[in-house]
Amino acid sequence: MISAILMMAGNATRMHSKKNKVFLALGKKMVFEYALELFLSYDFEVICVIRKEDRCHLKQYEGRVKIVYGGTTRQESVYQGLKEATRDYVLIHDAARPFLAKDIVDRCIHALKQGKACLVVQPCKDSVYLKSPLQVISRDTLALAQTPQGGKTKEFLEIHHQAKQDGVAATDDISLFLQYKSSMVELIEGNDHNFKITTQLDYITAKELVKYV
Repeated sequence: MISAILMMAGNATRMHSKKNKVFLALGKKMVFEYALELFLSYDFEVICVIRKEDRCHLKQYEGRVKIVYGGTTRQESVYQGLKEATRDYVLIHDAARPFLAKDIVDRCIHALKQGKACLVVQPCKDSVYLKSPLQVISRDTLALAQTPQGGKTKEFLEIHHQAKQDGVAATDDISLFLQYKSSMVELIEGNDHNFKITTQLDYITAKELVKYV
């Protein structure tokens, strides 16, 4: 029923690391293995989108996952993964979010079964300002996007193909989806643990958190 696309083709520029952050050690595993093993615990078709030079890290998972080489941008990489997806529905997740909870995945699955697209979000805690003209925006109207994000595989493939033709770029998958589709998107409440390891501070936080989860 579901293809899970795990995004692993980043270059960790904001981490100032020579090594792709998803292959850094985190407890007894590498960062990417937490989300990968969660998806493998379901009956998902798992597609890992990687850089060619990182394939060595997936040796023990060969035969259990599909391996796809990404493009120069995240959007291009997602498109490459979508082209290999054979199930009716797709969930797209950042491997750099290792603490994804099973209950979040379960709620995403429920939304997909209802024929909806899904977007995991977290409430905005800080005050947010529009810089010009300077004015505060109500936090109650805002949400911070997380992953997974997903919907019908055919629809996501169509919008990525169309966006490629139109030269349209988006920051994540649902924002691109909303430019081309009017289908209902269900908001799935995420949590603080489902943060993305982006900076050195995030990695330090993850190494501390993994001791308790």
